[in-house]
Amino acid sequence: MNISSSKLTLSLVLIGLSLISHPFMVGAQGLNNILRNIEQQAPLLQSARANADASKAGIDIAKSQYWGDAQVFGQANHYNNDRLVNPISFPPTLTQSLFDNDIYGYGASFNLPLDIDGRIASKVQKNELLNQAAVQNIQQTRLVLFAQAVSLYRGMQQLKGVKQALNLQLDALKEHYKTSKAAVNVGRMAKVELLRIDAEMKSVEGKLAGLAGDEVRLRSGIAALIDSPSYTESITSLYKPPHKTLLISDINKLINTRPDIKAARKLMQASDKNLLGAKKEWLPKLSFRADTLHNQGDTAIGQNNWNVGVQLKWEFWDGGRRSANIDKAHAGKIAVARQYQNLFNQARAQIKTAQAHWKSASQQYDAAAAGIKSAIKTEQIQSDRFNEGRLSAVDLIDAEASLARSRSEKISALANWWLADDQLLIARGLPPSDYNQKTIQASSTILENN
Repeated sequence: MNISSSKLTLSLVLIGLSLISHPFMVGAQGLNNILRNIEQQAPLLQSARANADASKAGIDIAKSQYWGDAQVFGQANHYNNDRLVNPISFPPTLTQSLFDNDIYGYGASFNLPLDIDGRIASKVQKNELLNQAAVQNIQQTRLVLFAQAVSLYRGMQQLKGVKQALNLQLDALKEHYKTSKAAVNVGRMAKVELLRIDAEMKSVEGKLAGLAGDEVRLRSGIAALIDSPSYTESITSLYKPPHKTLLISDINKLINTRPDIKAARKLMQASDKNLLGAKKEWLPKLSFRADTLHNQGDTAIGQNNWNVGVQLKWEFWDGGRRSANIDKAHAGKIAVARQYQNLFNQARAQIKTAQAHWKSASQQYDAAAAGIKSAIKTEQIQSDRFNEGRLSAVDLIDAEASLARSRSEKISALANWWLADDQLLIARGLPPSDYNQKTIQASSTILENN
């Protein structure tokens, strides 16, 4: 029992240490929180959802035509002479009670269209397709906002890495400054060497100050995405590259999974239904109608009347309205088809570009990772030579600057690789890899490896 408890305690300690020593998992969770906040709070995404709700209501509006319309009415009139209150029927039996100058009436009517030609069905199907396109547009808007978020977040991770490299350079220069100052005091080194190091320290401090403005810009961009006045959360560092991604050669297969392509196809289908509905306006209209009416005068006897019937109506002249409506629908169909083809071409180019960028970013990171090893070795050698008085400050500063550049290039290449990985997934119509990542799974993996 004690052994089991010890193992459990050890496991918990390992998980805690792994979370501390591996900031990547916390970073993934931080980016995931941003993406979640975008889903919940981004004004543009809320607008897309509202548009989808409006298009869904358009389906109900179109379906309501199946049920026709009913109305009730009432009226009261006063005339300057007696008017007929009740309709005349044959044989005519007119009496004084049929006429009055104060007449009132009330009744109801009901009209039910009989959609034998599918006129209403075309409108319903068109609105259903528009609603499906609006739903896909929500997903596309979400991906567009995700793309902006990962670009800003990776930029801040890159910025943090550059700041860390500059701070390491600054710390090293400060140590060299102390050593040089002591060497100058004992006459082992010229004062100009000390001034050269001090100038380089001021230069690094200036670079660090310049990065502050970039950080404000990036944080403000994220705050705008999540509809917040500011974004003050800490940004974690990147320490390892993304997982290897399978680069698929069948581009058309990837394009078909994108929500913007799906939405464009629904719009094309809706344009077909719109054209079909415009053509059906030339067909006769068939409807069922029922009316009931009660006429009454102040002195005349009232009477109830009702009727039911089926009406066939064909509008043979409208001044060219229906023909123009067909031309408009046909032109709209062509426009939507051309927009779809343009979108398809752009999607293909975007996926190819994203795959090429991913390959390039991985190669750049490999090169930067290899270069930093030699830069570290060179800096160590030059630093030892400087401390021994066998190297000038200029050569030392060059070595420190080269190491700082190598560190910056590595973290920049790593951030670019992550950004390329995010952009490749988004180009395929998928969210970034950090989206909804579960830290507990990563913790279990580390525990098993330990």
